[in-house]
Amino acid sequence: MTGLLLIAEARFEHSFESRLVSCPAISAGDLVEEIMKKNLRICIVVLVVAVPALYAAEPGHPNPYVQGTVVYVQQHKVYSPDSMIGGSNPSDAPLTSRYYAYEVSVRVDCKTYVGRYETPFNYLPSEFTSNQPILVRLTKHVMYFDLPNDPDMKMGIVRRRSDCAQNR
Repeated sequence: MTGLLLIAEARFEHSFESRLVSCPAISAGDLVEEIMKKNLRICIVVLVVAVPALYAAEPGHPNPYVQGTVVYVQQHKVYSPDSMIGGSNPSDAPLTSRYYAYEVSVRVDCKTYVGRYETPFNYLPSEFTSNQPILVRLTKHVMYFDLPNDPDMKMGIVRRRSDCAQNR
């Protein structure tokens, strides 16, 4: 019986030793993987926070808005459709809609930009009066205005005119 006990103990010790040998290898691999995941998370957080902060703090980074001056404002009442075809019976005429369109001329440096603002209401913000300074951001086809009550106001540019040659 003692012989059987010794064999059983030897098998148990061998399986226990093999577990001890293989367990630290798996644990070390898991530990390294966890450390790498943690370092990757830290790097991502640092990049997400640092890159925009460095870009915003970059010296000489231009303000997208420039100072302009409202030169002229013209209001148009627009009916759609333009023509009233319907014959002699008024009920045959198509439904019409009315909206207001404003053409606003803004001078920035030597150029004058004319933007079109359309609204269903007869309303244009008070910042758009002649000889009024205004902050404007210009793109190829759109003017964006920084207004106190509407910071995202935009107008499509319909015309441009250069006034530099006339001043010389």
